Amino acid sequence: MTLRILIADDDLTLSRLLEHRLCERGYEVLVTQDAVQTWQAIQRQSPDLVLLDIKMPAGSGLAVLRRLKHNLNSRALPVVVITAAEDPDTLQQVLALRPDALLRKPIQPADLDFEIARLLAGREMAKPHGNSAPKARR
Repeated sequence: MTLRILIADDDLTLSRLLEHRLCERGYEVLVTQDAVQTWQAIQRQSPDLVLLDIKMPAGSGLAVLRRLKHNLNSRALPVVVITAAEDPDTLQQVLALRPDALLRKPIQPADLDFEIARLLAGREMAKPHGNSAPKARR
C-alpha cells in the first residue's frame, strides 16, 4: 500500500517541488495551502505523515500542530514542521508542541529524505490493505 504524505505550505513553488520529489520516491502526495484545507485533508484523507509550514493563511500551521498534538485520534500522526520563521518566540511555541522533526527553510533534500524515512519506517508494512482479511489456516 502506498504511503500518503500531506504537504501543507502556502508557497506553491516549494509545494510543487516537494510533491515532485516525493512522487518520484513512490509516495502518494496531497497538497494544501492554508490551515483550514490542511485540517480538512487530515480528517478526510488520513495521511501517514504531514509536512507542515507554520506561517499559512486562514489560520496558522502552529494552530494545526496544536490541534493535532492535542487530539487523541491524530496525536500519533508524524509531523515535520518546515519553516522559515526566525522569531525565537514562534520557534519556542513550535518546539513546545513536540513536532516529530523541524526543518528550516531552505530545506535540504537529504535532511527531508532522512526525516521522512525515519518517521515512516515500518509504517508501510503495518498499514491495512483494504478489506482483505487474513486467510484462515486449516
